[in-house]
Amino acid sequence: MAPKHNHIAFRCPECGDLILGLVGESALSLNMRLKCTCGGSALDITPTTDKKIKLSVPCVLCKDNHTYTISPSILLERDIFKLNCPYANVDIAYVGDSDSISAAADETVKKLSEMMSSLGAESLEDIQPQEMSADEIVPDAQVYDVIRFIVKDLEAEGEVDCPCHSGSYDLRYAPGGIQVYCTDCGATYNFSCETVSMAEEYLTMSKIELK
Repeated sequence: MAPKHNHIAFRCPECGDLILGLVGESALSLNMRLKCTCGGSALDITPTTDKKIKLSVPCVLCKDNHTYTISPSILLERDIFKLNCPYANVDIAYVGDSDSISAAADETVKKLSEMMSSLGAESLEDIQPQEMSADEIVPDAQVYDVIRFIVKDLEAEGEVDCPCHSGSYDLRYAPGGIQVYCTDCGATYNFSCETVSMAEEYLTMSKIELK
């Protein structure tokens, strides 16, 4: 049987190029780095002791890296999986086949263009860190990472559902924790957690029902 492999991509916050790389089963045991040719940013892939994969992803909006933990099956087997900025709810990295990544990246460019237009910005620099308010900075982003891992793991198993059954779910910060919502019908589920230990209490969940 041929080794499993997939593609991973991010948009460089310095030059704006979409950087596409190939990732295989070696990512399960070796540290890997995908660097932009401009030298301004890099995506790091690190295996964890509990057989998960940690991704450190450059953010085109924050100009800083966000950390995500995903299962190996997501990295190697998904046709498309998106990682978004926890502050702006914009996709910043993609895992999947090259065609699906290209289509998803085009959608992100469209969303960024709409965002810039609504803010009267002429370039990405106009909406990067200096434009973020203090309310958008969350003290512990690891809480978001834990909840996102739980949701996406259950979603991959078909154990996240809502009234419209669209299967299109995303996350955002909410007072007192993290909210999962359906992008089509608007149904939500709130995780009440402000610390990592509180978020980890949800690791035993087997299903999420949005209402």
